[in-house]
Amino acid sequence: ERARDCATVYLCIISRITLSSLFGKQINWSEADTKRFHSMREKLYREIGKLPGFLPCMLHLGDSLHEVSSRRAVKYIVESKIGRPLPVYLMFMEIFQLLLLMTSYRIIVELVYDFPSQEFLSQYRDFWGLALCSAIMFAIRDIAIMLSFSSTEEKLALRYARNFGNMVGYVTTACVIIVLSVLFVKPNIVGHNFVGIVAGLLWWKFLLHVKGMSESLSTLIYTIMQIAASLRYFLAVFFIAIFFFADMVDIVKKTSGECVYIDDEIDSSLETFCSLTPLQSYLAMYGVMIGGMEISSLEDSSALVSLLFVAASFCGVVVLVNILIAIVTGEYEKAQQHSCYLFARARLEAAARQDARENIYFPPDDPTSGIGRKLWRLSGTFELVGGVVTTEYFLIKSLISCQSLHKDGHVGDFLFVALILCAALQLIFVVAATMYMIAKAICNYDSLRWLRGSKLHTVMLKICLLPVCRYLTSIGLGKGEKCPDASDSDEEDHPLLHKEFLGKQADFESNLQEAIKESETRILHAMKSMMFQNPQY
Repeated sequence: ERARDCATVYLCIISRITLSSLFGKQINWSEADTKRFHSMREKLYREIGKLPGFLPCMLHLGDSLHEVSSRRAVKYIVESKIGRPLPVYLMFMEIFQLLLLMTSYRIIVELVYDFPSQEFLSQYRDFWGLALCSAIMFAIRDIAIMLSFSSTEEKLALRYARNFGNMVGYVTTACVIIVLSVLFVKPNIVGHNFVGIVAGLLWWKFLLHVKGMSESLSTLIYTIMQIAASLRYFLAVFFIAIFFFADMVDIVKKTSGECVYIDDEIDSSLETFCSLTPLQSYLAMYGVMIGGMEISSLEDSSALVSLLFVAASFCGVVVLVNILIAIVTGEYEKAQQHSCYLFARARLEAAARQDARENIYFPPDDPTSGIGRKLWRLSGTFELVGGVVTTEYFLIKSLISCQSLHKDGHVGDFLFVALILCAALQLIFVVAATMYMIAKAICNYDSLRWLRGSKLHTVMLKICLLPVCRYLTSIGLGKGEKCPDASDSDEEDHPLLHKEFLGKQADFESNLQEAIKESETRILHAMKSMMFQNPQY
């Protein structure tokens, strides 16, 4: 706890450092001094960011993470990690690959439901290849992040794994692989409701995956999660109210003789109330409490039963529903006030994951490590390239198969168009990332220096960097946007005017006098308590 507090205070202090705070705003300095100071400050931030495991260890701050993630130093380090073209392309590639997984999964389920025949489905195994390849790549990604966190600190990996969103992602990936393997061996979904639950988990994984793309999206997703956490006591009271009224109505109707049996059959007018099981009565009372009751259903009921129904409807529609609206509205307004902090936290988590992946696939060079680390970096490159090539191979074959299935009427228009759009967008980002890596290689390798500055090189850089710069500018990345409530947002490096200096000095003197008076009061109280304390012998 003390280490977390010290880290929080240190990051806040170095984020508030300005030229005026060091030398005073009454001193005039040149523009060269300002540039030199900003250069030194950025160098300090870069050195802090180079500390091994700095970004993953930031996740240890817990409740202080919202505050620290919006500070100037942390934002600079985060933006230098995920504000580069390759991480941006990688983020969009993963988003559209996840959409491809969801689309191919849905196509597989539809084919198995309509044509549960091994002979027919064996012609379209390309969809299984695409879905399994995508799911395995996400599983390898999650395992790599966990291994990197555990190499930094074991508690960090456990804390990351216990996060609700991360647990949902792990379970979803594992369930997708299991379901696809089972359907590959035995194509039958009748009676397997788990297949539909996995489809819903995929959408939840997608929602958590895109939370760091924009401030509005991260605010909305964090608000939903916060509302879900704050509704546990409300839901407990709501369910108790349902059981309370349902049991009373069910038993009172039976004991009052309203459930009249005629020839061993229940009167049809009383069937909706008297022939329900306890679970069905609870569901019926839920409908009453959310406003689903009709007056005609109380025509043959006694006054007590009618009173109970009215009380249940009033308690649900008027009281509990309005309390629910108040809770949701309050949490959303609170999240809107802290939207910048929520977005900064989402970016920090994304930067920590990106740093963990880079440390696993491309560990930093170490002269003492020998050839082993170079071979590991080379194997990491081959693994990533091999995964992308395999995915593109199955994607092309799946598009060909989907076209023939659509022509025969086995695949609907929506799934056909969705697969084509996801494939096109994913392929665009793959090509853009490849083009950027080629352009970067031209800048780095001397063997390709004859291409530097050529029209081809310039066009490649413009095509690669322009969309990334537009995206980063639109969401605030790359320019160090300010949070309204951050203590380092309103400090500028410019000298004070004479009147402003006098005002600051007067405020400082008054605050100093108040602090001295408070200290004297505390000392007098302490001396008084010591003087009147009973002596101990």
